[in-house]
Amino acid sequence: MTDQLSQADIEQARKRSVTRQDTMPATVAAPFTILMGPIGLLSGIPGIAQYGQFALPPQGSIVRDRLLSQTPHFETMWSAAIFKAVSKKVAQGFRIEDADDSQRRIKAAQQLVLGYDGSYASGLQRGLQDYLLGDMGMVVEKARQSSARGSKIAGLFHLDALRCYPTGDPNKPIVYWSYYGGYHLLDVEDVIRITDMPSPRVELRGLGMCAASRAWNAILTLAGVRVYFREKITGTRNLAIHLVNGISDAMLRTALNTAEDAREQRGFVLYKGSTIIPMIEMATTPTVVTIPLAEVPDGFDVDQVTTDSYRQYAHSVGMNVEEFVPAPAGLNTGLSAQIKDEGIAGQGMASFDKNWELAWTHTVLPGSTTFYMGTNSDWRDQKMKAEAEKARADKLNVYVAAGALSPMQMLNAA
Repeated sequence: MTDQLSQADIEQARKRSVTRQDTMPATVAAPFTILMGPIGLLSGIPGIAQYGQFALPPQGSIVRDRLLSQTPHFETMWSAAIFKAVSKKVAQGFRIEDADDSQRRIKAAQQLVLGYDGSYASGLQRGLQDYLLGDMGMVVEKARQSSARGSKIAGLFHLDALRCYPTGDPNKPIVYWSYYGGYHLLDVEDVIRITDMPSPRVELRGLGMCAASRAWNAILTLAGVRVYFREKITGTRNLAIHLVNGISDAMLRTALNTAEDAREQRGFVLYKGSTIIPMIEMATTPTVVTIPLAEVPDGFDVDQVTTDSYRQYAHSVGMNVEEFVPAPAGLNTGLSAQIKDEGIAGQGMASFDKNWELAWTHTVLPGSTTFYMGTNSDWRDQKMKAEAEKARADKLNVYVAAGALSPMQMLNAA
């Protein structure tokens, strides 16, 4: 990050370790801001003005991650995209296997996983939001039973990525800034960090490019479109100036007041969004000249822009586009969706699954115990596996019938 820590801060961090209190949320609610549109949307972020109203701060700045973390509040469909991605991962579940089929180790591993940050589901939701909405990525602390190096892991806790600073030191990779004060320098064996597309640049110290970074332009574009139409419908801003000839200011005010009273009596609501300027020239025929202040440019296709933004959301998060833009109804629509699901199976969030599995399997659980994302209960996976096993058995049977293999060799191969 560009927010550098002083040597004194790092030395102080060396003397402390993270406690459970440090990872707990604040007991006092922090103030919040209701963001109404792109202008107010960026103006409340400290330091954002120096980068331009719609520019994303440079990679490596803590301001960038603070801004990206708030993008779900900018645009509702982007918020829905993050919700879908996170909820699918949480619903995916997990399973534990042991090479020796030790039920004791499996049960102990399950308890450790389920206790992640107090509750596996809520902890994973917090971590995934950091993963999708910040270039720092997801940070997890491994709490140990004692301060002795390599002691048994007692639990895992989510760390707020906005309070974590990469050091570039492979042995002490993270400095954590506690809400209750003080810096904590974390050992590599006590921290898990999963970053989306980590940068190969050594100066960025492992910072990545999260989904919100990839979707930034689409988020702002769609937010601007929605704000424009909301203001146009509700009349909350001045949308046009009308210059009217042949009427005095007094005549205009009397007409508007009379009309307003009549509408209120009938229970009507008047949406205001125009300024009317009377220009009395009684010798001429009354005319109106309108100066539009907020009009959609010619050729601007709102539906196309919205659809393109949804597609960018899907590609940025790594989800099937048809979850955001339904395909036209027709023959084989279900089959098409299934093929597309299978096509993205190894993309997008699949990389998180693999990193999360490796972190648990190789840095948390015993050597013979393996952590897997998913419960292996997908009927399509089971069907394809059964079909593959049948095809293999048929091939071996052909070899046995031809005399190339004996029945015992076929059994061994199976």
